[in-house]
Amino acid sequence: MALDLKLDGKVAIITGGCMGLGGEAAKQLAEQGAKLALVSIPDDALEAKAKDLRETFGAEVLAIGADLTDPDTPNRIAANVIKEFGRIDILINSAGASQGGIFWDIPDEVWDESFALKFMGTIRMMRAVLPSMRKNGYGRIVTVVGDTGKQPRARLLPGAAANAALLVVIKGLSDEVAIDGIAINAVNPGPTRTERIATLFANLSESTGRTLEDIESDFTDDAPMKTMGDPEDVARMIVLLASDVTYNMTGTSITTDGGRSHALPPPPPDLLRPTYEIG
Repeated sequence: MALDLKLDGKVAIITGGCMGLGGEAAKQLAEQGAKLALVSIPDDALEAKAKDLRETFGAEVLAIGADLTDPDTPNRIAANVIKEFGRIDILINSAGASQGGIFWDIPDEVWDESFALKFMGTIRMMRAVLPSMRKNGYGRIVTVVGDTGKQPRARLLPGAAANAALLVVIKGLSDEVAIDGIAINAVNPGPTRTERIATLFANLSESTGRTLEDIESDFTDDAPMKTMGDPEDVARMIVLLASDVTYNMTGTSITTDGGRSHALPPPPPDLLRPTYEIG
């Protein structure tokens, strides 16, 4: 018997919803019978994604072209969704990407862009949907963060900083709204084969002079599974956290990176040597 995720008829907003992990999550939610509001930069890709979901799954889809770096945009999105569907049950934050590079070569603009979209865009979207969720006594918020929030990498610091900040907010805010029936969780994917990481690898290759193959190896060699993530698999975890199956989970983050991150740091070398003599 198939697992019933109880998503039929639920109203979900997905930012970054026309491509990558957001796009895959939208597809899986549509397959489960959810009503969708796809949020992305206005272009032909957004309308094409909405049309595909309507035709393939018979889903009700509202396409919202928007710039999440505009402080007023999230409130307009929430108002449009409530006008169209009557409520907001689920928010999936999957918008935002950060450039990498060598620390002393990264200009202020890269840091500003990382926090303006991924961090502040997520903050404002959560703030915009919470009044409706609190009024209805129900809500599921899932944010795609990234494993660098817990395991930073020297060449990915702008994104890692935004990711770490999001994890702090997710845990603190989840404590605040749990009493209202709202669960807030995160998914921390490792390197995953999306359009976004292809751009990141290209930028790193250009800034360091190394080949794309060498860049990819940097991201997989230290993972026990030695693989890149698959968007479909990561999206399944996102959708699971957006469902009632995980009703008793909040304020947590689930890492899907092939074992690359270390939950417990290794002990210092001195602790590996005995401090006593035998015999």
